[in-house]
Amino acid sequence: MPSQYQPHQRFTEADRDKIAGRLRDAFADGRLDQPEFSSRLDQLYTVQTYGELEPLVHDLPPVRTYQTPANMQSVTPAPAPGTFPERQKAKSPHPLTALTGGFTGVVLINVVIWFVIGLGNGGHWPHFWPVWLLIPWAFIALGNLGKRR
Repeated sequence: MPSQYQPHQRFTEADRDKIAGRLRDAFADGRLDQPEFSSRLDQLYTVQTYGELEPLVHDLPPVRTYQTPANMQSVTPAPAPGTFPERQKAKSPHPLTALTGGFTGVVLINVVIWFVIGLGNGGHWPHFWPVWLLIPWAFIALGNLGKRR
């Protein structure tokens, strides 16, 4: 009901709907039992002035207002239509790993194994067999040079 109403003034259908909502809320909260709720609702649809509305809700608590649920209060709003949020850049990996992926580690392990075998033979280095891994590694590295990450 408006704050500055006159008891003899007629009310609108919107006011009637608001009072019906207050009665439904009171019934749902357990403040009114079924017979009293039905009786007040029947009276609501027969009265015509603000003065006649007051006795229907005088013993009920004031109107509840909407509150945002607590779990939604800290959520950042969605961006405006047509705008795009900045993407966070991922940590850049080591330059050699970024250049060739994980294959660099395999090549390096094989070169180290070849080197240890050469040292174990007293400085007689065998044929440089890791070259068979270095060739595809070179193609992969050259193929990834121009790509953006």
